[in-house]
Amino acid sequence: MIKQMVMAAALLASSTVAHATQDDNVITLLSATNQEGNTLDLIVTGDTNSLVLEQSAAMGLGQGNLMEITITGNNNGGAIGSAFSGITLDSGLEPGHLQQTGAGNSMQIDIQGSDNLFAARQDGQGNSLTATIQGFDNQAAILQVGQNNHASISQMGNGNAISISQRSF
Repeated sequence: MIKQMVMAAALLASSTVAHATQDDNVITLLSATNQEGNTLDLIVTGDTNSLVLEQSAAMGLGQGNLMEITITGNNNGGAIGSAFSGITLDSGLEPGHLQQTGAGNSMQIDIQGSDNLFAARQDGQGNSLTATIQGFDNQAAILQVGQNNHASISQMGNGNAISISQRSF
């Protein structure tokens, strides 16, 4: 059994809870993820799930970002060699990458199933995303730029695809 958590950041000055079980799960935390005020809660159960997580809080805005991610299943996120297709391809996002830049952004993602590709990027302030994916071979790509964008998605079943792009100023 191989359990991998690749963390390119010191787990200081933030709240980070990460737990991965089963085989060949790879979680990469990019350097800014653990800036003061950011919170990451991550539970991964299954095999060969792959994520790249990044959070950076804007200096002087005071409020950090929150990520709550739960994955139960196999080959979710963005395994090596995976790529979006169809409507999610045009998002410009890379499967398995979850990124928040700014302040007061929140991302709650719950994945149950296998072979689901997903990515999200929130850039700005006060953006929120709630995503639930249950099934197999689903794709979701969400991009929110600006302030106070809110998205909530639910995919149930197999082979669903959704791409959301919101911009406000």
